Amino acid sequence: MLIERSYKHYSIKPGTIYLRGGDPNFATPAHIRDAAIKAIIEGYTHYAPSEGIPELRDAIANYYSKYGVKYDPDQIMVTAGGSPALHMINVSMLEPGDEVLVFDPSFSRYFSEPPTLGAVVKPVPLLKPGFHLDPEDLKANISEKSKMIVLCNPNNPTGTVYSKSELKAIADIAIDNDLIVVSDEFYSEFTYDDIKHVAISSLDGMSERTFVLVGGTKMFNFTGWRLASLILPKEYYKIVEKKTRFIGVRPATFVQRAGAEAFNAMSTKYGKEVMKEHREEYDRRRSFFCKRIDEIDGINCHTFEGAFYAYPDVSSFGLPVSSFIDELEREEGVLVGNGEGHGGVSVIGEKSPAYGHIRPALVQDVDVLEEAATRIERFTRNIPK
Repeated sequence: MLIERSYKHYSIKPGTIYLRGGDPNFATPAHIRDAAIKAIIEGYTHYAPSEGIPELRDAIANYYSKYGVKYDPDQIMVTAGGSPALHMINVSMLEPGDEVLVFDPSFSRYFSEPPTLGAVVKPVPLLKPGFHLDPEDLKANISEKSKMIVLCNPNNPTGTVYSKSELKAIADIAIDNDLIVVSDEFYSEFTYDDIKHVAISSLDGMSERTFVLVGGTKMFNFTGWRLASLILPKEYYKIVEKKTRFIGVRPATFVQRAGAEAFNAMSTKYGKEVMKEHREEYDRRRSFFCKRIDEIDGINCHTFEGAFYAYPDVSSFGLPVSSFIDELEREEGVLVGNGEGHGGVSVIGEKSPAYGHIRPALVQDVDVLEEAATRIERFTRNIPK
């Protein structure tokens, strides 16, 4: 039972339904596990090159070419997860006083890290209910201090998949103002309703100014292996390499060997079928959960387009989100993420579109999600009016 898995894995109270973290409940596919075991047996347990093993960099370059962008493997750095990759960009490219434009809501680290380097985060509001972009809101936040635009596509936590026209508008603004763009594409394989992922780096004039985060952890269900990559414009590769030389953020060599197998398999019938099965299961979960939660009085929940997070608005109950989450766990044994933490609430307060939101990660089977929804509904009925 996955509720018990949650308890054992996260050391929370037995019977709690864990929907807080983005850790898929799927097993790592057998061909990837076998590749890791084989690599250990063959002795791939020593240091790897600082930029990552050639086999993996080749595999990532070949995989990413399906989005219409041809990168040289020498433009790729292998990292121990997406957060170190983002950190490498920030410490290499940002100076005190630089302004970073972050779509609001977006992944929490986009908001929290730049200020530690003396940079300033400017939240750019996305429009409810679907959290898409009005380019005029981005333009309105541009200044002479603007340095970087950060987007997550598909978006964590909102599930927004930006259209080609939205990305073209972002690209035009970036080019007109000579800005670099960070594009976090960890969830690119998980889009629904026949919506296709478009890489902003595939647009004219963008590959030379876009830093792309490509991850295996969510895609291949090995979050604990900490395997991701950073694709850089050629112009900036040496800068990032020099400034992050001593950070030491590379994953184990045998993990990289398994990662090469994972990305290479994406061009095979078997690899595509495995990914299709996982995508279809996430689609079942979102179709059920978003509809079920939206039916609860006082909760508004749009049906997301990509990734695997729901983003319900619970502000109507009048509780601070942190209190809503704590009381939901204590009274009903459902643990969800704080959606306000993935937005500009700390910067602009109630004006942030993230205000009043929770973020359940749909990393449990539908029967568990059904029980979670029942508990959430019961909890909301007992909130004093």
